[in-house]
Amino acid sequence: MCNNYRTSCMCGQKQANLFFKNHILNPTVLRNIFCPQCSGNVHFDAESMIEDNGWILEFDLDIARSCLHRANIYSAYLSPAFIFDQGYASWNGFTPDELEQRLVERQQIIGLADQDMRLYLAEIKRWGSARVQKFREAGWRKAQFC
Repeated sequence: MCNNYRTSCMCGQKQANLFFKNHILNPTVLRNIFCPQCSGNVHFDAESMIEDNGWILEFDLDIARSCLHRANIYSAYLSPAFIFDQGYASWNGFTPDELEQRLVERQQIIGLADQDMRLYLAEIKRWGSARVQKFREAGWRKAQFC
């Protein structure tokens, strides 16, 4: 089962939806999250932080190491990139707020299924590909691996 964890950034102006793969890690692994507005004042520490399109996630690597070890997952070099890119703690979707965007956009297309199933299937496929391309071009980290 996959759960969505919603949290606010440090300045409280934005919220992000996070996903914790197989519940191996949990929200305690995330020390801080900074949106593009509040990340400008942050001293970036590559040992504990990852940046994605102006957003910064700061991880507690001791907690991550302990949780991963209990799940028999070992990495020669445990890093924020490993945690994020392997999905152990990353966006729920391609961006911090993509979950809401996706639901709204998909809802608009679902109506086509009752009218014309072929058109619906073609449109949902086109929409999915176009979304990934849009996020890739915008530089979102998770979209680069699709």
